[in-house]
Amino acid sequence: MGDPEPKSSASDLLSRVEKVGLRVPFTIATVGMLVLAGWLTNSANGEQLGQRAIQRLGFSPSDTASFDIMRAVMSAFVTNGPTAFWFAIAATTILVGLTEWRYGSMRAAVAFWGTHLVTLTLTWVLLAPLHLAGDATAKLLFLARDVGPSAGFMGCAGYLLYGLGGKAGSLSLAVGVVVLSGLLAVNLGTVASEPAEVSAALSHLLALPVGFVLGLLTSKRPDSSLQNE
Repeated sequence: MGDPEPKSSASDLLSRVEKVGLRVPFTIATVGMLVLAGWLTNSANGEQLGQRAIQRLGFSPSDTASFDIMRAVMSAFVTNGPTAFWFAIAATTILVGLTEWRYGSMRAAVAFWGTHLVTLTLTWVLLAPLHLAGDATAKLLFLARDVGPSAGFMGCAGYLLYGLGGKAGSLSLAVGVVVLSGLLAVNLGTVASEPAEVSAALSHLLALPVGFVLGLLTSKRPDSSLQNE
C-alpha cells in the first residue's frame, strides 16, 4: 500500500523537471554545447588549451573584418581549462537561464548572441584605428585570440539589469561599468604577457551596456489601446 506515494513523488519531480526544461531550452542547449566543447577539447577534464588550439578555435578583433560568423559563434562554446569551463557553465546557467525564464527563449538568444556579436564588432571599431596608428597596446589586443561565452552571459546580465527598471537599473549598470572599468585598468599592466585576459576584460566592459541597450530595444511596448485610454 506504501508504493504509490514514492511513484507519485517521482512522477511529480519528473513533471517539474520537464516544465523547467521546456521553459529554458535555449539555456539547456547552450550549456550542452559548452559541455560538448569542453569534452572534445579536454578542457572539462582539467587540461588547458595549447596556443595552437587557441589560434585555431579562438576569435580576435582582427578576425572581425573577415565576417567569419561560424568562427565567431564556435569560439563562444570553447573554454580554456577547468576553471574557465566550470565558471562558464555556472554563469551561463544562472544569467542566461534567468533571462530566458523571465523574458523567453527568443529574447534570451538576442541578449546572448546579439551581445556576443555586437561586442566583437565594437572591439574591432575601437582597436582597429589604434592598431593602424601604431599603438603597441592596441596591436596586442587587436591580435589576441580569445575563447568563451563571457560576452554573451555578460550581455544577459545587462539585459537583466535593464529589467530592474528606472533608477535601479541605471544605477546598477553604472556600478557594473565602474567595476569592470577598474578591472580593465588593473589588467592593462599584464597586456604584454596576457593580452587575451585584457581583451576579455575589455569585452566584459562593452558587453554589459550592450546587453542593457538590447533590453531597451527589445522591451515590450505598451499596448496602443491602453495608451489611448
